[in-house]
Amino acid sequence: MSLIKTEALILRTIPFQESSSIARMFTREQGKIAVIAKGARRMKSALRGFLEPLNYIEAIYYYKSTRDIQTLSKIDLIQAFFSDNPVIESNIFGLALLETVDKVVHDHQHDHEIFDCAVQHLKLMDAKPETCRVTFIRFLLALTNILGYLFEINNCPRCRASLSGAVYNPGTGQLICLDCGQQFSAGHRLSESDIAFLKGSESDSQFQPVNHAKLLRMLIHYLSYHLDVSLNLKSLQLLTDIKI
Repeated sequence: MSLIKTEALILRTIPFQESSSIARMFTREQGKIAVIAKGARRMKSALRGFLEPLNYIEAIYYYKSTRDIQTLSKIDLIQAFFSDNPVIESNIFGLALLETVDKVVHDHQHDHEIFDCAVQHLKLMDAKPETCRVTFIRFLLALTNILGYLFEINNCPRCRASLSGAVYNPGTGQLICLDCGQQFSAGHRLSESDIAFLKGSESDSQFQPVNHAKLLRMLIHYLSYHLDVSLNLKSLQLLTDIKI
């Protein structure tokens, strides 16, 4: 048995027995793990209140390779995202980010890059809640890059024409030019501004997507297609104006 100290994001927590909790955490050192926090629901517990989703913490826990659930020893809170933020939409997109991580990252998959990316974008959402939709889209784009599934956004894979506007082909998970994608409905078409946004850097605010919902649907489908996993994000279903 070893003692591990690591940064972590709380993904979700469930009650266990009378006073304990089991938390799913995405840690920087060991990827996704489950820990038991004994007595965490007691009024005087030092762990009480720290195991909420969207909390960014430093955790110390006892690790044993033969256990599926590790034992939590201590928590220090680094940041409680959106705790002082009355904008419900930013909380929803923050939860959607965690849900995406939970579905994409395998248990015990070490990936500092995904962890740092998640923390970076949660901090941006918390600091600028009015841009939470765009920040979540940028997170999905960054995630596709980290996972090695970056979009081909310069040329059509069919005819090699330069892409300005484009059409998303859900059958192949590709962006194709407007001429090659004439048979697809308007729901799959991206404007020139959308393509410019996809090509822009994280700090480039000059270009903004025309249709946030369309880009979200496309990116979620794109990740689902390439990872062969359903990313039907329940968090986003709380937003009545987005149909994923």
